[in-house]
Parts: sequence; structure tokens; C-alpha cells
Amino acid sequence: MNFVKASLLFFVLWLAACSIDDEGVSVVARVDEYGIHYSPTCLRGKVDYLKVMKPEKVKIVSLDAKLYPVDSIEVPVEKSKWGEYYFSVSERDYEQPFVKIVPVFPLGEKAKMEFAQYLRLRDSNTDMVLSLSQAVTSGRIEKLMREDGLDFDEARVQAVKEMGLAYSVVTEYNTVWNDVFSNIWDVYEYMGSSTNLNALLIYIYCQHEVSDSAFYSTFKAYRESFAKSGLADSVLMAKSADAWLSTFVAFDNENGKTQYRSLSRDTVVKVSHFDENFFRHAYGAPFRLSTTEIYVNEFFELENKYSSFNGRTFVYDRGVGFWRLQTLLDDSVGVCLYAKDSVAVSNGVYYRCRPGSAVWNVESNRDTILNKMYGYCKGKSIPNGESGYLSDSLFVCECDSSQMCAWTDKYVNTVFQKDDKLYASALNAKAVQLFGKCSEKLDGEVREIDGVSVSCSWDAGSYVNKWRLVESE
Repeated sequence: MNFVKASLLFFVLWLAACSIDDEGVSVVARVDEYGIHYSPTCLRGKVDYLKVMKPEKVKIVSLDAKLYPVDSIEVPVEKSKWGEYYFSVSERDYEQPFVKIVPVFPLGEKAKMEFAQYLRLRDSNTDMVLSLSQAVTSGRIEKLMREDGLDFDEARVQAVKEMGLAYSVVTEYNTVWNDVFSNIWDVYEYMGSSTNLNALLIYIYCQHEVSDSAFYSTFKAYRESFAKSGLADSVLMAKSADAWLSTFVAFDNENGKTQYRSLSRDTVVKVSHFDENFFRHAYGAPFRLSTTEIYVNEFFELENKYSSFNGRTFVYDRGVGFWRLQTLLDDSVGVCLYAKDSVAVSNGVYYRCRPGSAVWNVESNRDTILNKMYGYCKGKSIPNGESGYLSDSLFVCECDSSQMCAWTDKYVNTVFQKDDKLYASALNAKAVQLFGKCSEKLDGEVREIDGVSVSCSWDAGSYVNKWRLVESE
């Protein structure tokens, strides 16, 4: 009820402001070619940009028949208690039935950001909305009128149609996923059945987290590019998608569940969902599953020469149920998947991929690293005397008379000779550290270690596949 009363009061005050023009002089009514009275008239509207963007003022620009400026005034903006910005202009005379309306935002200490859009004047102009997508079309409307000879309504209809074709995301089922002129941002997490993520806006707003200047320069680039051709610019689309993709992070939440979210963008539009349809549209990438088998993970390599992620791999991990970009660590040591259980080392740091997770996490527990790399030193996984390296230190699995086994570091500084009981075990451990476990993939490989040769002989039925010394004849 309070909201209704406040709205009615605002409307009444606005009507009072629309009685005469700014100079207090009444003017002769003007009528357009359709017989609609458009002047004198008053204006009222809302600035519907990001809520963190605070407009300083709004310019109202009178135009000639080709949209060139004739004169302009500036009006203040008022913020409602609900955080929305409104402006109003008392009744004025306009020679032509269209005007340019320009919200002005600060850009640093001295510069400004201006986002012009056009309005056809009617007998009532009280519900206009100033938005980014309308501002992007403004350059195209100018070009169609000035160079192609279209009238204002024809130019605007064509620009809106072209904008929809260029930037509305279409799913693989040929249905439109969103509307380029929608300002709704609600997105369900991961595999939600619906979303209102707006493609055009995300291309531009994804730069807002970088800086105001990056955001504004991106807007101008899209406006200018669309003005020339009425098409989507593939280079701009890829670069914008890169800006958003670079904010996504794979991590395990407090419940141990793997997430893949855009962390920095939450502060602006509250959108953290990896929208497959958007990235398919931006990159021309597949992002579709080729099989319905529930245990088959899928991969594809991005092929987009305009993207800084060109050549990087995306993975669909069936265990977590979403696409994500493999991390650089994934690319280096192998991708961590939901059902995987392993340890890897990169630049001297050990990482664990545990079952139920899909991201590498730093592992510092000595026994966990040795058990995962060489076998469990408890039970029957590896025999007494099995060796393993952790960094440059040698550890040996030793069992006492009661068959209680544990890794020991008492041989860390020992140099073994060929006749020593633990020589073969220590040699295999060094080879595993350098080349990985002896496996079917490495079967038959011969490598050099400290002046001696070792070979991998793999047997599918054997539990003791190892790197072994190649004896000279």
C-alpha cells in the first residue's frame, strides 16, 4: 500500500511538472504524419542500467529529420527508495517527432560515459526505459536513416530485428534462449530448465568487472560494429566471452562438492552460471553431448582463432554434470575427474584428485602422496621393501614381524649399489618419479637414469609391473 501511495504521489507531481514548457510559454501543437500529437509534450522515464552504475544526469537532444542535433537540455535524475533512477522533463516544443535521450555516467574523475538512444514522440511519453541494448541499436538507426534512406520507424524496426538475429542465443533445438532487449538476469545453477541470461548484455557487461573504461570502450566497439553491418562481430564476441570465461573457477565448496562458477561477476549482475548456450554462440563451439552413456566423459578442443583460449580443452564430467574449461594444471598433469583417485606433482607441489571431486587440491600429507603414487604401505597393496620418492627423498615401506607396515625415511641419505637388497626397489621408485608408473602405455619404453638404463615391461595380469634395470651383455 505504501508503494502504491508513493507511486501515485510521484505521478501527480510529475503531471504538474508537465503543464507548460521550461520558459513558461505555451506552444502550438505539432502532429506527425500519422496524425499523432507529439509536441508540445513532456517526458518521463527510468534509467535501467546496472544498479551499481549511478547516472549523474540525462541529456534531452532535439533533432532534425536525419537525427542530427539541434539543441539540448540537461535534467537531473532522482533515485527512488527502491534504488531505481528516474528523470522527467516538463512540456517542451520539438520540431521533429523524435529525440535522442542520453544518460550520463561518471568515468573516472573527469571523463563521462554516454549511452544515447532514440525515442519517437507520442502524445504520451511517460514510460520510456533507457537501457544498454537500446543504446547499442542507436548507431544502426542513424546509419539506416542517413545512408540507406529509411524513415525512423523503418530504421528502428530493422535495427531491432537485426539485433535479435545477431545476438539472441539459439539453443541446439533451434529455440531462442533469451531476448536481447530483456534486462532480466535470473539464472538457475548449472542444469536449470530455464534462464533469462541476456546474450547481448553479457557480451558488454562482462567487461564491467575489469574497469569502467573497459566496459565503455567495449560498448562503443559493439555499437560501431553493429551500426556498420547489422551483424555480430566474431572478434568482439570471442574477446567478450574470454573476459567472462577468465573469471570462472573450479573449486570444492564447504560440502566437498565441485563447483564451476564465475566468482568476480557476482558483484555486478549476480550471474555465476556457466551458460553453455552463450559460449556456444560466442565461440561457435559444440558444447553438446554425443552420447547418452552415463559414465562416459566428453572432451573437445576449442577452435576459435580470435579467442585467447584457442586450443584449450573443455570437459564434460558426467560425475558432476556440467561443462568446464580444463585448468592449466589439468592440461599439465592430466584432468581431474569425479571418479579419479590419484596424486600428481607440478613444479615441486603435490596435488590430489580425490574421488567425488573434480579439481586438483594441494596435498601435503606424506603417506597419502606415497600411497597414491606407489601403492598402499598397509595391507597387501605393495610388498615389504617397496620404495618411493617424495621430492628428492627416498622412503621405504617396511613391515615388522607382526606385519604392521609403514613408510620410513631412515634410508633418505642412503646410496644403494646393485648388489644391495633395496637397489631394484629404489631404482623403480626413481623411474616412477621421473616417468610415471610402468603401465601399458609405457610398455617397452627404455629410459636413462643416473647413467643406467631402465625398461618398462607391462603385463596385464601382473601386480608387480615395474621399471627394471637393463643389464648390459
